[in-house]
Amino acid sequence: MRDGITLYADIYRPDKPGRYPVLLMRQPYGKKIASTITYAHPLWYARQDYVVIIQDVRGRGVSEGEFEPFIREKEDGFDTVEWAAGLSCSDGQVGMYGFSYQGFTQWAAAAAAPPHLKAIIPAMCGADLYQGMFYPHGRLALAEHLPWAFQLARDTARRKGDEAAEAFCTLVRNKTPDELIFRMPVGDEHPILTSYFPEFYEWCSHTEYDGYWKERNLLPELTHSKVPALHLGGWYDCFVQGTLQSYETLRQIPGRYDRLMIGPWSHIPWGRHTGGVDHGPESDGNVHRLHIQWFDYWLKGKRETEWLAEPKITYFELGSRRWNKLEEGSPFQGAGDAACRYVLGGTGVPANGASGGGRLRPEGVSEPDDIVDVFVYDARLPMPLESYLPFDRRGVQDRYEILHYTSEIFEQPVSMFGSPKLRVQVQTVSGATDLVAILSEVGPDGSSRMLSIGRAEVHETDETEGWATIEMELLSLGVQIQPGSALRLELTGSAFPLFVRHPNGISSADIHKVGNKSLNIATVAVKSMPEMPSVLELPILCTGQ
Repeated sequence: MRDGITLYADIYRPDKPGRYPVLLMRQPYGKKIASTITYAHPLWYARQDYVVIIQDVRGRGVSEGEFEPFIREKEDGFDTVEWAAGLSCSDGQVGMYGFSYQGFTQWAAAAAAPPHLKAIIPAMCGADLYQGMFYPHGRLALAEHLPWAFQLARDTARRKGDEAAEAFCTLVRNKTPDELIFRMPVGDEHPILTSYFPEFYEWCSHTEYDGYWKERNLLPELTHSKVPALHLGGWYDCFVQGTLQSYETLRQIPGRYDRLMIGPWSHIPWGRHTGGVDHGPESDGNVHRLHIQWFDYWLKGKRETEWLAEPKITYFELGSRRWNKLEEGSPFQGAGDAACRYVLGGTGVPANGASGGGRLRPEGVSEPDDIVDVFVYDARLPMPLESYLPFDRRGVQDRYEILHYTSEIFEQPVSMFGSPKLRVQVQTVSGATDLVAILSEVGPDGSSRMLSIGRAEVHETDETEGWATIEMELLSLGVQIQPGSALRLELTGSAFPLFVRHPNGISSADIHKVGNKSLNIATVAVKSMPEMPSVLELPILCTGQ
């Protein structure tokens, strides 16, 4: 590197002489693994006539230097791309691939603009770390980043010869039951993290988008990059917000070539079975072959796949189990077709619990109800939710700190693409708290599987201020609701440890300072009335798309 540090890499070459394009992966987990938990082995890519380079980033694996997450990847990415282009087996054309941190290293290299970088496929990551990966709902994504911090600490412990710390980190990363995973990442700091990965506490303390996160946001620089990007993501991936945000920002830049593909995948692995749901034999999207088609186009000039003529968005529609294509459209605003609005209503029975009286009624079909529903959120007993995976939620939906509003059963299939939006009237006592909204599909068998989630902070109002109006965008979705199913909206106070719980009664900026002894109780009321209804808006996709 430009400062004299040596980064080490494994190089895989085609078994015949010649000069070939290079596929580069820069990763922090050990170059021998080469992300084979999701990708084909580098030898497979070499058999497609590519030189493949798997590099340990600075301070990881066997590479020299100190590891500072995300900080040195622009300079090191630039230097590595140019080094790879100059190898005797290289024809000077370099592409990059990889997911998660390996995806971010692609965005970092593209932001540095090395002249020989010709195409990238960043998967399951965000170029804006705050909104896209660490705080997608305005709260630290605890279930993902606390185990990941121990994974990164493990390699540092290994490099320093601390076998006991290395072994403990392996247990935590494998999610062996440990109270650390299910408490707030504050208070008594864990000695392994303070010794081997103190950056975790930086992530916790910078709760707002400040200079710390601005330094780690590559999107402003990427608006000047022209490197073609195929954005890969999964509806159930912990970083899907980052994938969608990066595409949404960059697709609007003149002269760029960006394509988006979203499958029915979680972060690991990318397969047909996710959260107990079988998405069918076509759900893998032939993603390995897709990589070769993209790089063949941009690095070899092959035109078997005419990417510039292809629709910009390809996504797997949950429910129908089919791949859809959209020529235009936004993963947040949808395809501009229609919006269906449901008003929160009731039957005269409290909406608490799955058997409560809360209802979702199509707007305009009947006179809106005048309802007030109340739930009590105890931060000591948060509502459990670990991921976006579509596990059956019936086991927790009877909890009375969850308000439920359920639609009538659908008689015809209805497709949605984009971000649901919620406007709700609320009051709370005991100071600031969170309102969490979860949208689920209730199947004919009674199963309830999450489709989307959102969060907003609620502040205490007094009698003179009345009801506060809270507006939030929920996580984007692409789904077809099947006949015989219904929609259910849940309103509650937490989703833990998917993201950090609100302790109640303090401002967001101070959440990281609060220990377990300062977890409080909040009472939240939700109101819908004819003159000011609480409304859920769904992004309907017209048939035939």
